Amino acid sequence: MMGLPLFALFTWLAPLVETTVRRWRPRSLADQSAESHIPLPSLSVVVPACNEEQTIAPAMRSLLACDYPGLEIIAVNDRSTDRTGEILDEIAASNPRLRVLHIQDLPAGWLGKNHALQVGSDQCAGSFILFTDADVVFEPTALRRAVLLCEREEVDHLVVMPDVVLKSFWETVAVWMFGVVFVMHTRPWRLEDPKSNSFCGVGAFNLVRASAYRAMGGHHRLRMDVADDMKLGKCLKESGAYCKFLVHGGLVSVRWVEGAWGLVTGLTKNFYGGFGFRPERAVLGVVGISALGIWPPIGLFVGPTLPRVLCGLTMVAMVAAATVARPNPKSSPLHGLAFPFGSALIVFTILRSVWFTHRQGGIKWRGTFYALQELRKGIV
Repeated sequence: MMGLPLFALFTWLAPLVETTVRRWRPRSLADQSAESHIPLPSLSVVVPACNEEQTIAPAMRSLLACDYPGLEIIAVNDRSTDRTGEILDEIAASNPRLRVLHIQDLPAGWLGKNHALQVGSDQCAGSFILFTDADVVFEPTALRRAVLLCEREEVDHLVVMPDVVLKSFWETVAVWMFGVVFVMHTRPWRLEDPKSNSFCGVGAFNLVRASAYRAMGGHHRLRMDVADDMKLGKCLKESGAYCKFLVHGGLVSVRWVEGAWGLVTGLTKNFYGGFGFRPERAVLGVVGISALGIWPPIGLFVGPTLPRVLCGLTMVAMVAAATVARPNPKSSPLHGLAFPFGSALIVFTILRSVWFTHRQGGIKWRGTFYALQELRKGIV
């Protein structure tokens, strides 16, 4: 009876203790200066877009409103069947900073998004390249602040965690719990340590020094990896790049999912990929997250006194973790008490991802089917 409560409590407390000892708090993009007395290096932004007609216009307009001199924006219309390409062409007609590339066919051995990112990066002239998604909205000074930080501190890869726009209680709990698991897994406070194997990447904001990106092989290294944003960080870190993690500071935002069910359906295609498409790893993940998030509230009412006390302390640790990793300053850390429900949702999503992948023999992503055997070969 002691094993599960001890495991859960230790796992929740370990990152809290480590960040306290290191006195680590994530730096904010908003706290970085936007002023420079020297010319800014050239910057290219690559935006892959497949059937994004609902979000592509506001995303492009926010990029075009950025005050970065000489900004080059390359939008890659990846075989869209809706009005995405048409909308991009209309915007580009009156904005010379935006160039639109249209992909008609997907070569064998590539995921669509990864291929679009490579095609876009091949056309970039900037000293820095920002890889972002087609639903991300930027404050006008965001790009300037990010690149200046990279120049001042000689950063090769800057990851900015965006502000995820949340509109309901259950949506908040689900995304918040996912974010806490993400932070516990990636350990961003170790990212700058060259001796640490910690790595990180976010599809909304992966800013890379072009020379470092090309030296590590670009997206050719990630042709069939569904976690391309994270694995970009892994490849850069392994190649010796200096990496850094920031939070948005209100300057980068995205409406990532709509409702808790939106999180489930959105992650079904790639959650299994996070476990290397290996069922035994997925089972361990389910057991681990169940022990961390689902068992503690149950254990409060089951068994001897000491395990129940440990479960109570684990619930307190959940609230503490919620305090550290809150989506915005106004979010109540008491949402941490609902993390068991968020954990159950994540467990369900993992199982759903495994079941769908094996039932189909692969995954279907934006209308294209990718076989499981090829996906397993592509894991980086």
